[in-house]
Amino acid sequence: MWYHEGVRKLLASLSLVFLIASNAQAAWIWTPQTRRWINPKYAAKDTPTAQMDWAVGFFENRDYDRSSKEFIRLVRTYPRSDLAPDAQYLAGVSFELMGRPGAAFTAYKQVVEIYPFSQRFKDSIEREFLIAEEFFGGKRVELIGPIKMPALDKAIEIYEHLVQHAPYGEYADRAQMRLGECYIRQRRYEEANRAFQRVLDEYPNSPLLEKAKFNVAFCARQLSLKASYDQSATDEAIGWYEKFIASHPNSELIPQAQESLKALKTIKADGLAQIARFYETQHKPAAAAVYYREIMEKYPDTEPAAQAVAKLKEMDQKGVPKK
Repeated sequence: MWYHEGVRKLLASLSLVFLIASNAQAAWIWTPQTRRWINPKYAAKDTPTAQMDWAVGFFENRDYDRSSKEFIRLVRTYPRSDLAPDAQYLAGVSFELMGRPGAAFTAYKQVVEIYPFSQRFKDSIEREFLIAEEFFGGKRVELIGPIKMPALDKAIEIYEHLVQHAPYGEYADRAQMRLGECYIRQRRYEEANRAFQRVLDEYPNSPLLEKAKFNVAFCARQLSLKASYDQSATDEAIGWYEKFIASHPNSELIPQAQESLKALKTIKADGLAQIARFYETQHKPAAAAVYYREIMEKYPDTEPAAQAVAKLKEMDQKGVPKK
């Protein structure tokens, strides 16, 4: 009969439902402690120690993908355990060994921010700095699968994190210095200038002071090139180079400093020469002579100075009155 066929199909459907429910019941367990269903396959072990041993086993077998997951599972399940900082740190090490420095930094960052009083704090700071150095050196940071991107911005992020969370630590002055160097590469000279100035202000005993002073002068020079109508920027750059040369006469950077100083003085002399020529076009040779003399007195080693000498000699021959 037709209804017998319908009953057979109904019973088959119900059997499938019960089978699914049975399997689900076996896969998911209600835990009164967490008041939620969990899948034992993805659950942490019953104690932090057991979970740590479980994760370390994968780590020792070089299954770093699994070890990173198990270390993180320990931290999420037992965040207040004494083993949590170690697990978080070892998750970072696992990521590094997988060639995922960006993920490793994120793991170390959690140690630094969540467990600042743990013994792993200093280790994480060191790993962060070394990762930042890799990015500064040209290493690319992973995004998704094979997709990668230039990582100078990531280096900046890590150096900033180091300076913020370990401002007087072993790597602080180097991280601050690197920040300025990153900004120079990006031609962000105002930010670079502030970064190097902070090295001078915050780390007066750092061995990087000499280079920081030179870089402050360099940034001032670059900024002066943008300020064509503001000679004070050029004056500031000249002042920085003069201070550097006076305070570090034996530095390896002296030739570069002297070359930059000469270029800046030439810029200043060129500016004065332009004013002098303007007065000449206005038939005011006496006023022009004032600026030519200033070039000779202040910037005698520049090319405009030689031109100024020739102009003043010509004016003397024509009997131009002196102011």
